[in-house]
Amino acid sequence: MQIEKKDLDNLSSQISIKIDEKDYADKVEKKLKDYKKNMEMPGFRKGKVPMNLIKQKYERALIADEVNNQMQEALNKYLQDNKIAILGYPIPSKEQKDIDWATAKEFDFNYDIGLAPELEVDLSKVEGITDYKITADDKMIDKEVAQIQQQYGSFSDLDEAKEDSFVLGTFTNEDENINSQTTVNMADLTDNAKKQLLGKKKGDVVEFNSADLYKDPHTMMHALNIDHDRVHGLNVPLKFEVNGVFELKPAEINKELLDKVFGEGKIEDEAGLRQFIKDDIEKQLEQTADNQLLNDVTEKLLETVDVELPADFLKRWIEVDSQGKITGEQAEEEYKKAEKGLKYQLIEEAVAKKYGIKVTYDDLLNLVKDLLKLQMLQYGQALPDEAQIEEIAHNVLKNEEEVKRLSDQIIKKKLVGVYKEHIPVQKEEISYDKFLDLNK
Repeated sequence: MQIEKKDLDNLSSQISIKIDEKDYADKVEKKLKDYKKNMEMPGFRKGKVPMNLIKQKYERALIADEVNNQMQEALNKYLQDNKIAILGYPIPSKEQKDIDWATAKEFDFNYDIGLAPELEVDLSKVEGITDYKITADDKMIDKEVAQIQQQYGSFSDLDEAKEDSFVLGTFTNEDENINSQTTVNMADLTDNAKKQLLGKKKGDVVEFNSADLYKDPHTMMHALNIDHDRVHGLNVPLKFEVNGVFELKPAEINKELLDKVFGEGKIEDEAGLRQFIKDDIEKQLEQTADNQLLNDVTEKLLETVDVELPADFLKRWIEVDSQGKITGEQAEEEYKKAEKGLKYQLIEEAVAKKYGIKVTYDDLLNLVKDLLKLQMLQYGQALPDEAQIEEIAHNVLKNEEEVKRLSDQIIKKKLVGVYKEHIPVQKEEISYDKFLDLNK
């Protein structure tokens, strides 16, 4: 067997592999003998079928199989041994001649490869990047305090529906098979629907149209107990019988409530609650700010790092990879769409290699455990012991797609850490509203 590499240009090469009869003959002969031992044919006992009949039937297929295996193994080994980093995978050269598998004894293969460019990324030269600290304002904190007060508030009966009432009742439409008891929050209704319900008392019946009932169709989906596909575009008459009217009295922020919500002695007063909420909001907003920094650095690196790609090879590769589904012109359009993403992928890989960024199983395990705990707390579930959480996390990590998704999260987080450490960023505090204005 002979293997040669010829450079076509600075980012693409051709690898030629020549396989002679002596490279495959012994292995094919062995397989033929194995066939002979176990083969049965009419007129012959097991193991007594003449070799010429076996060769006539199987030899060429065995040669093709063995030659293809040797070619693929040799190509992969050559790339690995010579540490050749490629984009995509090798594709047959345009000069590759058709092989006559029925008669050929020597086989010549020619494959083109696209070489991954070697990049040097100097983060210290990246300029104009701001690391934002998004601050929580009183409006955001007030909203969270109000939610706690409502969540732990108490209901009292009312004689009639008011602007901020909760109305218990039953929606019906016999033709549409709708019969659903629900509690209507007046704040969720459209202006017209709210006007229709204002002043109504227990026992009253109100007629609505579903197309002008709830502001959000997803809220109506739950209220009417119908599926997601059905609720969108629903336009039917509905009767609503009022079974009761209530008002919600927000809970008072005091020591008793704070101990109930957060645990005894964790938060002492409203000032402590507001500080806790502020810290929690700002911690959540760190991810938003980090995403902004990551996007800004990405754009800056794409502007400043010269990434040359084997464009002609990649266009051919896209066409070949489609298995005849797209034309050369369409492949060129697909390349244009993918070019920017591929360039950043190569830059990201260069940064990861330079700064030793990698994802370990422990990284994945710890992330899953943290996410599980957060999810359970959000739904008010008691946390199981650490061993149970770890067992659940191990099961989650058996899903390859989930591992890939989580790995991407970890890589991004580690990249942000590297960027903050090695890029001369400018730190700035900013309100959430002003931060949103940055991307308008």
